[in-house]
Amino acid sequence: MMKKLLLGLTAAAAFTGTPALAADLPAPPAATYYKAPPMAPLFSWTGCYIGADAGGGFINDRDSERTAAGGPSPFSPTSSASPAGVMAGGFLGCNYQFSSGIVIGAEGDANWANIRGGTAAFPGSALPGLANDFYETRSDFQASARGRLGYAFNRLLVYGTGGAAWAHITEHDVSSATGLFNDTSSTRPGWTVGAGLEYAFLNNLIGRVEYRYSDFGTFSYSPAVFAPFVENHRITENQVLVGLSYKFGFGPMGY
Repeated sequence: MMKKLLLGLTAAAAFTGTPALAADLPAPPAATYYKAPPMAPLFSWTGCYIGADAGGGFINDRDSERTAAGGPSPFSPTSSASPAGVMAGGFLGCNYQFSSGIVIGAEGDANWANIRGGTAAFPGSALPGLANDFYETRSDFQASARGRLGYAFNRLLVYGTGGAAWAHITEHDVSSATGLFNDTSSTRPGWTVGAGLEYAFLNNLIGRVEYRYSDFGTFSYSPAVFAPFVENHRITENQVLVGLSYKFGFGPMGY
């Protein structure tokens, strides 16, 4: 009986002493919270810019000959010249970027050009013994005013563009019979469409590559050296330009 009593008292003492022992244990360390570093703000394409570009222009000039009365000439009805050359100039514009990533804008450009190339005006002449006459197409200045629509992947912008275009065109006609020549110049209105990529290397420094197709329509004239025949020239062009621009100001997305 005494043994049972001692065992019970020992167990009770051990049970009642447990909280005191637990109170003497050191408290666990408090949890440490780390604040994540702030995310780098996305680049904003909102703002205006000015830049310079250079590249190449590739014209197709399709010429059809008619009599003064509008009938077919005695020569082959069509010939085609493919003038090509370099272009260089400048551009300026403004963009606005929506929170969705869509970018809209407007841009104008002007380029000096040295594009030229010619061909025989009457290949396969129907008149025996008559040497082929010659014409050369030249362009020394081009410009455009366009809208732009694109999508931004942070610093990369993919866009399409289109609007009005102008090209100063000179037709240089040479008569094989007399050696005389005739220059006819005009500024041709037309339209242009294209697409491009831009990348912001720095917050204010943006590079680009752009392709455009332009159509300057058909125009007619009667060069004195080929009178009384009328020439009808249909002119289109492909352009590839590489440029660099400086962007002013900072957009609303952190820059």
